[in-house]
Amino acid sequence: MSQRKREPQVSGKIPGREAVHKKEYEMTHPYIKTGQSWSFALAILLGYPIGKPARHTISFSSSGPRDDEKDLHLAGVALEAQRDFVHLTFADLEATEPSEIGMALLGVDRVHWLPNVRLFAAGDRAPLEMLHGDRRWRIDERNQLVSHKLPARHLIPRGEQVAWQRLRKMAAALADLEVVDGKLIKLGDTYRDAHDLANLKIAA
Repeated sequence: MSQRKREPQVSGKIPGREAVHKKEYEMTHPYIKTGQSWSFALAILLGYPIGKPARHTISFSSSGPRDDEKDLHLAGVALEAQRDFVHLTFADLEATEPSEIGMALLGVDRVHWLPNVRLFAAGDRAPLEMLHGDRRWRIDERNQLVSHKLPARHLIPRGEQVAWQRLRKMAAALADLEVVDGKLIKLGDTYRDAHDLANLKIAA
């Protein structure tokens, strides 16, 4: 087992932070709620504590389609926040589920962006894990992402199917969730520029 020592998002939620701005902004599409329900569902199924854990090391976020500029921006936000990010990408505003999951991981001297992460569940009640390359990532008892070798190859297809079934079910159950302390970070903004989602109006 290998473990990284603990020591950037275009838009999304960063739980457990105080509001930075009190100004009210108006959004013209309720896509943010979709991103919130899926992000929160993934956090729960991965086993990350809800609320404000004493050791807050991971943020969960979502956005529309990504490119190099947006990946660099997310890396910068992760570096400023000093947290790993698990990020869900949606193909467009009408998408009902994410098309890709990625991770921005803090390294010793850089942030590593891992795209196209695959979800895996060892069983119907096991915490979800994330597969990338030859590594299997999970959240340990100290709320940090650690990696292990991949599960046996013959177990992966079924494990991926179970993981997505559980995630879809959880996201549907959280469809009306109102996230406390969620943030919106526009492309080009820093972590400190984040807007409090509680002050956003969703226009009809």
